[in-house]
Amino acid sequence: MSTWAETLDTLVRERGGALYGYAFVLTGDHHAADDLLQDALVRAFRRGRGTMPLDAAHAYVKRAMQTALIDGHRRASARPKPDHRQADATAPDPTTASDTRTALHEAVLALPPRERTCVVMRYFDGLNATQIAHELGLQPGTVRRYLADGVGTLSRTHSEFGLAQEDIEPEESITVVVQSKEARR
Repeated sequence: MSTWAETLDTLVRERGGALYGYAFVLTGDHHAADDLLQDALVRAFRRGRGTMPLDAAHAYVKRAMQTALIDGHRRASARPKPDHRQADATAPDPTTASDTRTALHEAVLALPPRERTCVVMRYFDGLNATQIAHELGLQPGTVRRYLADGVGTLSRTHSEFGLAQEDIEPEESITVVVQSKEARR
């Protein structure tokens, strides 16, 4: 067995559950999560890449899922998509923690894919806007815009979740110092 095949085997065996969970958070559907994870694994390991540490492979597959979700949304508008979710006959009780998590997940799934991906990376992965920008190949300002729009939508539609704009970049506050011409003399 080659080293990349061993890495793939170890990744699926040891971190497959975590990767599937991440795919489910992004998609909100078991079938779509299966497809997203499978596509990401194929993208990451379709060519023998040589030796790759397990952490790097894990990060690479997560990145492939994020990219596939965003790219797939663009193509999905051109073709119909079946709804595999079954309707629940009973209304959930919003006082339980499980129902709150479900409501939050459904609210996040209603966001556009780029906003959703940024919000998941911020709150699920704990990354700041600069780190998200690096991961997605975007500018930090663009990521902040997606986060602001996503958090703003969630705050307006579901204020009970307690999300605030200050959560977007608590560790990266930018201070602008303006000096007058006289102060510089």
